[in-house]
This record gives sequence, structure tokens and C-alpha cells, in this order.
Amino acid sequence: MSLFDQHRIFLYQNYLLYAIAFLLPVTPKIVPLLIVVFGLLSFYAIFKKYSRAHLSEVSILLALLFLLHVVGMFYTSNTNRGLFDLEVKLSLIVFPLVFIGFKFVNTTNFKTTLRMFLFGSVAAAVICLGQSSYEYFINDMPYYYFLTSRFSVIIHQSYFAMYLIFSMLILAYLAWDQLKENGWKNRILNLLLMLFLSLCVILTGSKTGFIIWVIVVFGMVAFLVKEMTHKWIPILGLMVLTSLVGVIFREAPLLQSRIVNVLQITQNEEVNPLATESTEVRYLVYSSAWDIINSQPWYGMGTGDFQDELDKIYEERGYKFAHARHLNTHNQFLQSWIALGIPGITLILGIFIVMFQQALKNRDWLYVGFTTIFLVISLTESSLYMQAGVVYFSFFAVLFARKSQSNPEPEA
Repeated sequence: MSLFDQHRIFLYQNYLLYAIAFLLPVTPKIVPLLIVVFGLLSFYAIFKKYSRAHLSEVSILLALLFLLHVVGMFYTSNTNRGLFDLEVKLSLIVFPLVFIGFKFVNTTNFKTTLRMFLFGSVAAAVICLGQSSYEYFINDMPYYYFLTSRFSVIIHQSYFAMYLIFSMLILAYLAWDQLKENGWKNRILNLLLMLFLSLCVILTGSKTGFIIWVIVVFGMVAFLVKEMTHKWIPILGLMVLTSLVGVIFREAPLLQSRIVNVLQITQNEEVNPLATESTEVRYLVYSSAWDIINSQPWYGMGTGDFQDELDKIYEERGYKFAHARHLNTHNQFLQSWIALGIPGITLILGIFIVMFQQALKNRDWLYVGFTTIFLVISLTESSLYMQAGVVYFSFFAVLFARKSQSNPEPEA
């Protein structure tokens, strides 16, 4: 049997898929190398006629979004920033291309890929907790080394919260069959793992992550109450979880202040231009971005000019903190609108619409959950301007779309 026969090529690809999923939350810098190897195997499979070239609708739209950014380079003034933006967004076209000759070996491959991402997220959380514990217990650092960016040392805290929440959905998806059986050990283990992931979401200090977490937890509890015979079990689990969160907030004033600030800003009519708190600053950023959109050409300012335009507004209005930090829009929809105009915002919205349509058509609730989580994160982060966002989104968007349109062979 050849090392590069049809079965082995697809087997290698599936193993690489597992490795990419596991390493995304743990050591993301290694992932590009694995993607290159995965892509070479994909094109080899097409060359040897082991597989036919195939692009899903989502893959085509992602590639078009990247190409639209290339078009935006022709009328941008800041070429250097535009080239950097293209480099960051390479995943939008790379993943559709490397998956062009991919094929699941059997029906379990997709679930194994999800499981590996779950394991990777847990491993990353353990690493973060270990680092925080070292700083607190060995170096005698303050308690807040268990919180926010001091806790999330591998990737940005908002994206880490997103990974953890999606991992919670994966855990619920994979563990549902076990919940319907009488395996109490598995039930307890899954419950403890769910509590651990929830704890880590809270420790990231991501406000958007916390809101999504609340929605996900109450959604899962409502589903379990509907489906389970012993309805007191999910209610009891919710009580334990909310009590744990309450204790954490009581003992961590830093987390309290982040939530309180959000509530205070919603009640205030004006925000101080010299504000430095993240929620207040984002309000200033959003208003600046919207003013640019109202005055720019329909085709946008160009791939590399969005930051320069924002900085001009910050300086004119005296938004010193935003100007000093050169803050982006912290909203992917606004950022795409500024850079690429009406075509950009239309294409971004179209991608989400197609993903929701596919997910709902196939009643794939995990796909719905993934898309919803990333949509909400994109409202408060420029999610396709960071590698932690664009690689994760491109990988799973293409994977879900490919799974929804493929018919893997039953496992022998």
C-alpha cells in the first residue's frame, strides 16, 4: 500500500484537521504550517483525481470578501496598512482553497475535529490558570492576575472567551447522547467541565463574552428542562453555576466595575471625550465611525485608510485616549463599511445570512450557535482584523459549510 494512496491522503488530511483544531487555542503560531501541508495534500488529491474540486457557497463568499479587500488597495492611500490587513485576512481565501480537495473519511471525523478543539480550549485554559497561579502564589502578585488580559495570556481575552463559549456548545452537543443514558460518571464529568469552562469565561473579563455566556447557559438549561425527565437536575446545575459566578464577582471588584460601567453608560446621555474606560471609549469610537460612513463615498475609504480616518476624527474631537491608542472601530460591520463601503457591508451581511440559512435548513444547532456567537462578537470587536478571529472563523465556517453539503461514508 502506497504512503500516498487515496485512503491515506484523506487520512492525513483528517489528522491535520484534528491538529489544527487542537492548536488554534493553544499555540496558534504553529497553525499556518499545518494549513500549508493540508493544502498541499488537498491539491495532490485533486491532481491524482482522488477528489473533485469543490467550493461551498460560504467558501466562495469568504474568497470574494478577500478579493474585495484586494480591490480596495487600488484606491487606498495607506498602502502599508492595507498590505498588513491583507496579510491578516489571508485565511479568508486560504481556507476555501485548502479545503477544495478535502473529504471526510467517515462520519466521526467532524465530531472528532470538534472534540479536539474542545480539548485545545481546555488545555489553553489550564495553561492560563497555571500561569496566573504561578504569578499569584509564587511571585506574590495581586488577585487580578487571575483576570482579563493577565489571565488570557495566549490570545486576546474577547476571542478566548469566544473559544470557551463555543467549546461549551461543543461539549453540550457531544455529551447529549450520554445525558440520555444512565452514565452518571460521564454526566458528572461533563458538568464539572462545563463549570470549568464557565469559570474561565468569567475570568477573561470579556463583557461581550459574559453576555453571550448568559444567553448560552440559560438557553441550554431551557432545552434540558424541556427534554429531560428529571427537570430538577438542570435547575440545580444553574443554581450552582450562578452561585459560583456571584462569589467570583463579589470577591473580584475589577469584574464588578466592568459590568457596573456598562450599566452606568447606558443611563448617561453624554460620554466624556477624555474617557478611558473601555465601554465609554467604544461609544466615542462608534459615533466617530458612523460620522465617517455618512460622509464617505459609497465604495468606502480603501483597505488601508480606515484607521487614518478614525484618527483624524479622534484628534478633531479631542478623544485623546482613542487617538493615542489608534483604536479601530471595535465593530467588524462598521470597519468593513468604512474600508469597503456598501459592497463590503453587504458582503459581510451576506456571509452571515447564508450561514444561518444553511444551519437552519439542516437543523444544525451547533452551526447556528457558532454563527450567532461570532456575529455578536463582531458587534463589539473588529473580529476579522485579528488572527485569533479571522483564522478561527474561516476554519469553522468552511468546515461547517463543507459538512452541511457533504455525505461522508459510513464508518466500517
